[in-house]
Amino acid sequence: MTLGALLSERARNNPKRTCIKFEDRKLSYSEINNLVTLSAGGLKALGLKSKERVAILMENCPEYLISYFAILRAGGIAVPVNTFLTPGEISYILNDSGSAILLYSEMYSPHIEKIKSNVPELRAFAFDEVPQQEAEPYAGAGEDIAVLLYTSGTTGFPKGAMLSHRNLISNAEASVKTLLVSQRDRFLLFLPLFHSFTFTASVLVPIYSGASIILLKSVKPFSMVIKSIIKERITLCAGVPTIYNILSRKKIPFLIRYLLRFIINMRACISGAAALPGDTIYAFEKRFKVPLIEGYGLTEASPVVAVNPLKGERKPGSVGPPLPGIEVAVIGEDSKKMPAGEIGELIVKGPNVMKGYFNKEEETKAALKNGWLYTGDMARIDEDGYIYIVDRKKDIIIIDGMNIYPGEIENFVMKHPSIEECAMVGIPDGRGSEISILFVKKKDNTVIDDREVSNYLKGHIAQFKLPKRIMFIEEFPKTATGKIKKTELRKWKL
Repeated sequence: MTLGALLSERARNNPKRTCIKFEDRKLSYSEINNLVTLSAGGLKALGLKSKERVAILMENCPEYLISYFAILRAGGIAVPVNTFLTPGEISYILNDSGSAILLYSEMYSPHIEKIKSNVPELRAFAFDEVPQQEAEPYAGAGEDIAVLLYTSGTTGFPKGAMLSHRNLISNAEASVKTLLVSQRDRFLLFLPLFHSFTFTASVLVPIYSGASIILLKSVKPFSMVIKSIIKERITLCAGVPTIYNILSRKKIPFLIRYLLRFIINMRACISGAAALPGDTIYAFEKRFKVPLIEGYGLTEASPVVAVNPLKGERKPGSVGPPLPGIEVAVIGEDSKKMPAGEIGELIVKGPNVMKGYFNKEEETKAALKNGWLYTGDMARIDEDGYIYIVDRKKDIIIIDGMNIYPGEIENFVMKHPSIEECAMVGIPDGRGSEISILFVKKKDNTVIDDREVSNYLKGHIAQFKLPKRIMFIEEFPKTATGKIKKTELRKWKL
């Protein structure tokens, strides 16, 4: 089955059910499906050929989803573009993907001429410029490439992960089973649609189950998120740790907090895209009385690999067991599987694993070996199959031959009541070793210095793991989904 066929099936089974609500607009499954069909015909009329790439540069809006499914129904491959990128960075993705067409919204029209000057063969159209006409839909197959999803590029130039219809549908199906999703659910979508976690967790999962999507332009203002949760009777939403951290400490009048416990219809909140501090889970659940479920994934895995069960044991510090149909293992430097509890690189196998990186043969060979996806994440798996992410392999700090996992120190530092965010990196010292630096952002209206942080760590963290320097920072450089850009921190001058 293809994603286009999935949408058509849902439209046949639930024609009048609301698929998307955006501001004052309501679009049923039947209406969305018809708009997708007409836009697909329009793309064909514009000359789109089978397997050509079409990039999408739009903010959160129904037209984004219509464009995405229309590209697939016309036989093309969708290339979602990170809207936080500069015109130069966008041009790199368009050139690398060989995109023939760019569909954009009015918000980004000032950048189009600059982008076109960098990508001479590109044809760019505002969504309203796409003709609306009938055309025979592209039949396609589950193994066909549906989308090129570009990695965040925190460690260099982004790469386009090739995900098939089968990859994405299998991941949505497994997520639906794990989260017990039904057509009665109402999803709140406020994260950027270009992100893999957002699209699978907040678009494909509800469409697979015939549920409804309440779409917001953005997470800001937070008041709109809270209002939507109450007014729209939201049952599930997916967010990133930064958002849950803010919500867990945002000043909300006591009366409203008290009432929220009785009037919200939320079954669970799901966190992904970055590590979720244990203190945030505790504070959020204590305040809102709603389960905060942590999961783990990566773009190359469509992206969900594991999630804590909605019903069943949730283990502190764990991202849960793998989804149904997905295998995981931890391997050592010799590529042999490690016993339970031992730390090694996490590898993943299943129908969700990408087909490879677009036009990147060497990178594909490094990431995919014998059907296994090498994640680059250091982890351990306990006797019950629960995964614990320790750190990114590339983030390991090596000092005098000793491996230091920054995540271990960062997790402990985040328990300090005066610290809002932190990140530890290693910077080469010019002598074949590294100097560890802990960057700290303190909470508003708090007083803390490097001596206090150092004393807080001593006695709890082994001496060789202690940061050699502690630097306070006003704001961390971040990706669009709130991940701290450690590559930028490593540029710090010693």
